[in-house]
Amino acid sequence: MEYISSDKNYSYRFINHFEGFLNQYELFGKSTPLLVAVSGGIDSIAILFAINSLRRFGYSNGLRVLHINHGTRSGQLKEEEFVTQFCDSLDIECITKKFSDLNPHKNFEYTARVKRYDEMYKLALPDEKIILAHHIDDSFEWSMLQTLRSSGVEGLVGIPLINDRVVRPFMCVTKDQIIRYASCFDLPFIEDPTNEQTKYERNYIRLEVVPAFKARYKRYLKHYVYRHNEIARRLGMHLRDKNKSHFDISFGVSTVVIFSQQMGADLSGLTRLITQAMKRLNPNSRGTLAKQIENIKTALANGKHGPLTLTNGILAYLDFNTVLMIAKKETAVLKPAYDDYQPFTLSQYRNYLHAWLYSSTSNMDFPFITLCEHSFMKSNSSNFTFNEQIILDLKKSGVHFYPALRLLREWSKKRNNHKVLKLNFLRNSI
Repeated sequence: MEYISSDKNYSYRFINHFEGFLNQYELFGKSTPLLVAVSGGIDSIAILFAINSLRRFGYSNGLRVLHINHGTRSGQLKEEEFVTQFCDSLDIECITKKFSDLNPHKNFEYTARVKRYDEMYKLALPDEKIILAHHIDDSFEWSMLQTLRSSGVEGLVGIPLINDRVVRPFMCVTKDQIIRYASCFDLPFIEDPTNEQTKYERNYIRLEVVPAFKARYKRYLKHYVYRHNEIARRLGMHLRDKNKSHFDISFGVSTVVIFSQQMGADLSGLTRLITQAMKRLNPNSRGTLAKQIENIKTALANGKHGPLTLTNGILAYLDFNTVLMIAKKETAVLKPAYDDYQPFTLSQYRNYLHAWLYSSTSNMDFPFITLCEHSFMKSNSSNFTFNEQIILDLKKSGVHFYPALRLLREWSKKRNNHKVLKLNFLRNSI
C-alpha cells in the first residue's frame, strides 16, 4: 500500500529532522538491521513508518517488527492482527509473541516491562539494534516521576537515548509532532485503552499532572530539553552514554549476577544495575537503596567478598568484577564441566565466559571457578563466602583453581595472551 502525505512540507521537515538526529548521534548505521517494537499505538506505528521512509537518504536497513500480546485483555488479539496487517502493507516481517502468565492487578507495569525486555533481547539477532518509540514527552514524564519517588540525580537526565542495544530515535520529537506526522499520511493505529487508567503512575502524570501546567507554561518541553541537556553536561553525562557501564547483568530465577570482563573496569553504571537487580528480586521495593548500593561499590572496590545483607534479606556476594545478588540461597553442587582438561586459547576462553556469565542457569555457579592443569598465578589463597565448602575442598585437593574473571585479567596481559591453557570449569550439576 502506498501512503501519500497530505502536508508534504511538514512531513519533509519531520523526516529531515529525524534523519539529522540519527546522523548526529550515530544511533545506527545505514545498513544496520533493526528490530522495531510495535504495539499498534501511534508512536510505534509512526517510528516504524519513519524508519521505513529513510531509503531516500541512502538507508537500507533490514527491518523486523516484534509485537507483544500481553494476554491480559480481549482487545489485544485485535491489536496483534492490526500490527501484522500494517507490517504486511509495508512488506516488513512481523514476529508476534503472546504472554500467558501476567497478572494485570499485581505490579503489572514493572513485571510486563521486564518480560518485554527479556523477550526483545532473546529474539534480537546478534547484530540487530532494538528500536523503541519513546519521545520527549515520555522522557519528561519519566523524569518527573523519578523526581517524585527517588533521591537520585540520574532521573533528572531523562530516558536514555541509547542503552546497550536499545535505541530511542524519537527522542528528538514531541508527541504533538508525532501525531501531526502520522496524520499527514493518515497512518492507522489502535490506542491501548489502559492508557486512560490513572491507577498506573505514568498515566496519572500524563493525564492529570501535565495538563494542569501545560496550559500555563506553553514552552515547558523546550525548556525541559535545554535543562536536561545542561544537567547532563554538568554531571558529565552525555545524552547518548549517560547509562554506559563497564558492567553487564544476567538474571536467574532467584539470583542476579552483575559482572564485567573489562580489566580495570570502573564502577560507573553499577547504581542503575543494582537498582534493576533489586527490583527484579523484590518487585515491591521502593527507593534507590542509595546507602546499600554505596556499601556494595565500596566493598567491591576494596576486594571484599561479603555477604552484604540488603533490603528484605537479599544477599550480595562479591568477587573480582562480580556481584551476585540472591533472594533465596540454594544448595549448589559444583562439578567439573568436562571429564578432562581441555585446551583453550585466550579468545576461546573469552567466548566461553561470555556464554557462561549470560546463561540464566549459571548464577549458582558463583564464584565462577576455573580449574587449570598447571599453576598460572598465585590465587589459591582466596577465601570466598559463597560455596565456602567447595573452596575448602579445592584447597585440600591441591588442584590449581582461579576466579574466572581474575584469570582473564592475568591471561590478557601482553606477556601471557599468547599462551594456550588446559582448563576445566566448575559448573552446577543440579
